[in-house]
Amino acid sequence: MRKNHLLSLLRDNKAAYGLWLHSHHYHIARVLAAQGLLDWLLVDMEHTPIDLAMSSMILAAIADVSQGQCTPLARVASGTIDQVKQALDAGAQGIIVPMVNTAQQATDVVRFSRYPPLGERGGGGLTPHIGFGLTNHAEYIPQANSEIMVAIQIETEEAVDNIESIVQVAGLDMVFIGPFDLHISLNLAPTLWSDAPQFQNAVAKVKTACQRANIPLGTLAMNAESAKARQAEGFQFLGVGTDLGHMVNAVNSQFKSLQS
Repeated sequence: MRKNHLLSLLRDNKAAYGLWLHSHHYHIARVLAAQGLLDWLLVDMEHTPIDLAMSSMILAAIADVSQGQCTPLARVASGTIDQVKQALDAGAQGIIVPMVNTAQQATDVVRFSRYPPLGERGGGGLTPHIGFGLTNHAEYIPQANSEIMVAIQIETEEAVDNIESIVQVAGLDMVFIGPFDLHISLNLAPTLWSDAPQFQNAVAKVKTACQRANIPLGTLAMNAESAKARQAEGFQFLGVGTDLGHMVNAVNSQFKSLQS
């Protein structure tokens, strides 16, 4: 069974770079994964809904074309055991669950994502093992709990206040700070990053709690330069924009000069 490339990087205290997929296009995801540059690609199943057939195709393509070197992830809606199970059975090798505000909600995320005895994920899926290079589903289940990444997203003032109890939940592999929504929760102008004292204080509180619990931190960055700045601040899991964002920027850079 292949190791989860992303989890291996996080466990070795190394940085992992990737992209949020907003296009939900099979060929775009496949081309990106084939470049050998990305450690992960994430299908956003919350804000840009996608049918399960397409998500299964995308998640499988990411794992297969990269030969396990690009980890397929899914962002699923909070509190939805069905969506967690669907994403993992469709081939996601990790999930990020947004809007987790309490330790109980974090506990539910772990419970929904793990096979017994650590959780209550059903063993009936016949395809999730294929992305790990296995042809036998029975070989996958005993190892899956240690190779499926389970992450939660901290993006509210309530979650920051509860962070010390949240990070004590067993089974969490990563805490992801959602900077855009955290700014909104703190009554600040929405942005990816800022020097606003309220925001920086919240980030520091989350960072301190995660360091004590030895849990890796993740967040979003607009570009490579800002991703390097976040890495220098201790973040390991770094989203460097989105597939559509980079495509639009590339088109603009080429054609604005022509039209001027």
